Amino acid sequence: MKQIISVIQQKGGVGKTTLAVHLAHEFRLQNPGMRVVVADADPQQSAYKWVTRGNANGSNGVTAVLVAADGDGKTLRQELEAIQADLVILDLPPAIESVSLRAALYADVILVPVGASALDIEAGQAAISVCRDATTMDKTKTYLIVPSKIRQSTAAGRELSTVLSSWGPIAKTSIGLRVALADAATGGHGICDFAPNSPAHQEITALAAEVAELLRRKANGSAQTAIAS
Repeated sequence: MKQIISVIQQKGGVGKTTLAVHLAHEFRLQNPGMRVVVADADPQQSAYKWVTRGNANGSNGVTAVLVAADGDGKTLRQELEAIQADLVILDLPPAIESVSLRAALYADVILVPVGASALDIEAGQAAISVCRDATTMDKTKTYLIVPSKIRQSTAAGRELSTVLSSWGPIAKTSIGLRVALADAATGGHGICDFAPNSPAHQEITALAAEVAELLRRKANGSAQTAIAS
């Protein structure tokens, strides 16, 4: 059964596309038979261009499609249903608009990257509100706050998880502000190919394991609900 991960945030520059693409490649690496698609709903099409560039340069396994061209996502459900994949990772635009609301409702797991700056933290609150609404409607759905672009050498970076602790579930893995994650985009690669076993790759691997566990729980929860009904 197809599963969907939506990556949402109100503010740009917090690593939505970075998470979406690198996680897609990591899931494909760990599950060679899995059909993984990045669905790009951002008008800038950064994720789509990243994946397409990689395929042109010989990176295989992950594909990308454009969705929600209307900016509102009025046909997003139908677009997602039409994608032939086992896992779809949906990259959303930097705003909490109707397309992001729909993406949260249609997702099995919602990821919310949050940076350590005051502006990033303030922007994250709107995304968390959307997540809470979506999980209230579907108890088997969950969200995960991901500390993103973190400088562990700063007090703000080290204390971010504590600051976010009252917002909801926080990933055990923080994604650092690492040059390799950005440089991988130049050739369209995932960090697993660009810099395997690097600290950046280790972080993405650890986060992928956390997300995979949430997807398993969602699948089991949905199955139990179906049996009960």
